[in-house]
Amino acid sequence: MREIRLCDSSSFEETIKKCQDNNIGIEVQTFYDLMPKKGETRKSADIRIEEELLKEKEVLDQLTISKSMHGPYCEMNVGSKVPEIVAVAKKYYEKGYEIAKKLGCTEIVFHNGYYPGTSTETKWTARAINFWKNFLKDKDDGITICLENQFELRSDMLKNVIDGVNDNRLRICLDIGHAHANSNMAVEEWIETLGDRIVYYHLHNNHGKQNIPGHNNDEHLGLNHGTIDIEKVLKCSEKYSPNAIWNLEAKVDYHLEDLKTLQSLGYKNINDSKE
Repeated sequence: MREIRLCDSSSFEETIKKCQDNNIGIEVQTFYDLMPKKGETRKSADIRIEEELLKEKEVLDQLTISKSMHGPYCEMNVGSKVPEIVAVAKKYYEKGYEIAKKLGCTEIVFHNGYYPGTSTETKWTARAINFWKNFLKDKDDGITICLENQFELRSDMLKNVIDGVNDNRLRICLDIGHAHANSNMAVEEWIETLGDRIVYYHLHNNHGKQNIPGHNNDEHLGLNHGTIDIEKVLKCSEKYSPNAIWNLEAKVDYHLEDLKTLQSLGYKNINDSKE
């Protein structure tokens, strides 16, 4: 039995119905970008965000499914040596955290935010550790912050950040698609080296590094539509992070197919045993 959720890819209404039909949880991704859209002022953007929050909260409050949220991630650099950049990241992370609390989420995903070559890894890591220690000072135990890999070449940095902060409220979301497309390590090696620091997964597939101009290697395909050996990866997850939540983060058109794939491999949703 696993806890399985669907990431809504900002298609909340479509996804929530699938979650209800299949008795599984949801990762809300509506609030991954809290910046004003084209033509909006900061004030009008805040009004829109609040309206979206109230609308989704009304739906979620009526359901008993588990909930998590993807926080803002664009240009969030908590290890920058420029204080103003870190201050902006903190502002948006605080806002995302408060939204997650209002929605009743038990986890929020934030990208680790490091881009290779922009700063010395050891110094960036030290600054990130300091950021997260300070960020967590006034936080309760109700939400686990899950740091997600994106462009990191190896697992070392995330491991060092988590161990340096040494707080169970800060753990890891392993995005297997990002590891496959962007890193120099096999997905299985990420899992083995990070172990039970991983409490949360983003599961989707792609074709790895392709070096095609204008092509985004992070394709977010269904589990059976790329070059990641999904069966092998899931077995590795079972061994090294057996209690982690599995979130299906392929495009929404793959949701039902991916649920069937997990079932065919013998993985059942933990909520099925509660019916």
